[in-house]
Amino acid sequence: MQEYILRFDVMKNVHKGLKAFGLTELEAKVYLKLLELRRSRVTKLAEAVKITRTQLYPLLEKLIEKGYVTKVDHSPAIYSVTDPERMEAMLERWLAEQTKLVNEVRAFLRKAK
Repeated sequence: MQEYILRFDVMKNVHKGLKAFGLTELEAKVYLKLLELRRSRVTKLAEAVKITRTQLYPLLEKLIEKGYVTKVDHSPAIYSVTDPERMEAMLERWLAEQTKLVNEVRAFLRKAK
Protein backbone atom coordinates (compact mmCIF):
# COMPACT_ATOMS: atom_id res chain seq x y z
CA MET A 1 0.00 0.00 0.00
CA GLN A 2 2.78 2.42 0.92
CA GLU A 3 4.52 1.72 -2.41
CA TYR A 4 1.29 2.66 -4.23
CA ILE A 5 1.06 5.92 -2.29
CA LEU A 6 4.70 6.75 -3.10
CA ARG A 7 4.14 5.97 -6.79
CA PHE A 8 0.99 8.11 -6.79
CA ASP A 9 2.86 11.04 -5.21
CA VAL A 10 5.73 10.71 -7.68
CA MET A 11 3.37 10.57 -10.67
CA LYS A 12 1.43 13.54 -9.31
CA ASN A 13 4.67 15.55 -9.08
CA VAL A 14 5.81 14.45 -12.55
CA HIS A 15 2.41 15.47 -13.94
CA LYS A 16 2.73 18.85 -12.23
CA GLY A 17 6.26 19.25 -13.62
CA LEU A 18 5.15 18.47 -17.16
CA LYS A 19 2.47 21.14 -16.86
CA ALA A 20 5.06 23.64 -15.62
CA PHE A 21 7.18 22.63 -18.61
CA GLY A 22 4.37 23.77 -20.91
CA LEU A 23 2.14 20.77 -21.45
CA THR A 24 -1.59 21.13 -20.93
CA GLU A 25 -3.40 19.00 -18.37
CA LEU A 26 -4.50 16.51 -21.03
CA GLU A 27 -1.18 16.51 -22.90
CA ALA A 28 0.60 15.60 -19.66
CA LYS A 29 -1.95 12.87 -18.94
CA VAL A 30 -1.61 11.41 -22.45
CA TYR A 31 2.19 11.60 -22.34
CA LEU A 32 2.40 9.79 -18.99
CA LYS A 33 -0.05 7.08 -20.06
CA LEU A 34 1.81 6.55 -23.32
CA LEU A 35 5.08 6.39 -21.38
CA GLU A 36 3.53 3.65 -19.25
CA LEU A 37 2.14 1.74 -22.26
CA ARG A 38 5.33 2.25 -24.37
CA ARG A 39 3.36 2.00 -27.65
CA SER A 40 -0.33 2.26 -28.29
CA ARG A 41 -3.05 2.56 -30.88
CA VAL A 42 -5.37 5.51 -30.51
CA THR A 43 -8.36 3.43 -29.38
CA LYS A 44 -6.47 1.80 -26.51
CA LEU A 45 -4.82 5.07 -25.45
CA ALA A 46 -8.12 6.98 -25.56
CA GLU A 47 -9.73 4.33 -23.35
CA ALA A 48 -6.81 4.42 -20.92
CA VAL A 49 -6.92 8.22 -20.65
CA LYS A 50 -10.75 8.22 -20.62
CA ILE A 51 -11.25 10.59 -23.54
CA THR A 52 -12.66 10.11 -27.03
CA ARG A 53 -10.47 9.33 -30.02
CA THR A 54 -11.50 12.63 -31.62
CA GLN A 55 -10.24 14.44 -28.51
CA LEU A 56 -7.02 12.42 -28.54
CA TYR A 57 -5.87 13.02 -32.13
CA PRO A 58 -5.20 16.78 -31.72
CA LEU A 59 -3.39 16.12 -28.44
CA LEU A 60 -1.14 13.56 -30.12
CA GLU A 61 -0.45 15.98 -32.98
CA LYS A 62 0.56 18.69 -30.47
CA LEU A 63 2.81 16.25 -28.63
CA ILE A 64 4.40 15.24 -31.95
CA GLU A 65 4.97 18.93 -32.81
CA LYS A 66 6.61 19.47 -29.43
CA GLY A 67 8.82 16.41 -29.97
CA TYR A 68 7.50 14.25 -27.12
CA VAL A 69 5.65 11.62 -29.16
CA THR A 70 6.26 9.89 -32.48
CA LYS A 71 3.97 8.00 -34.83
CA VAL A 72 5.61 4.59 -35.19
CA ASP A 73 3.34 2.87 -37.70
CA HIS A 74 0.80 4.45 -39.98
CA SER A 75 -1.79 1.76 -40.69
CA PRO A 76 -3.23 1.53 -38.13
CA ALA A 77 -1.43 4.37 -36.38
CA ILE A 78 0.69 3.39 -33.39
CA TYR A 79 2.16 6.08 -31.18
CA SER A 80 5.15 5.98 -28.87
CA VAL A 81 6.93 8.43 -26.62
CA THR A 82 10.14 9.91 -27.92
CA ASP A 83 13.26 8.62 -26.22
CA PRO A 84 12.95 9.66 -22.54
CA GLU A 85 16.60 10.81 -22.62
CA ARG A 86 15.63 13.37 -25.27
CA MET A 87 12.81 14.58 -23.02
CA GLU A 88 15.27 14.83 -20.14
CA ALA A 89 17.64 16.92 -22.27
CA MET A 90 14.76 19.21 -23.26
CA LEU A 91 13.80 19.59 -19.59
CA GLU A 92 17.38 20.45 -18.66
CA ARG A 93 17.54 23.15 -21.37
CA TRP A 94 14.21 24.57 -20.19
CA LEU A 95 15.40 24.57 -16.57
CA ALA A 96 18.60 26.38 -17.54
CA GLU A 97 16.55 29.03 -19.38
CA GLN A 98 14.23 29.46 -16.39
CA THR A 99 17.17 29.74 -14.00
CA LYS A 100 18.71 32.44 -16.22
CA LEU A 101 15.43 34.38 -16.23
CA VAL A 102 15.12 34.14 -12.43
CA ASN A 103 18.69 35.39 -12.02
CA GLU A 104 18.04 38.34 -14.34
CA VAL A 105 14.89 39.30 -12.43
CA ARG A 106 16.76 38.98 -9.11
CA ALA A 107 19.54 41.24 -10.38
CA PHE A 108 17.00 43.79 -11.58
CA LEU A 109 15.15 43.77 -8.25
CA ARG A 110 18.38 44.19 -6.30
CA LYS A 111 19.26 47.26 -8.37
CA ALA A 112 15.80 48.68 -7.74
CA LYS A 113 16.26 48.66 -3.95
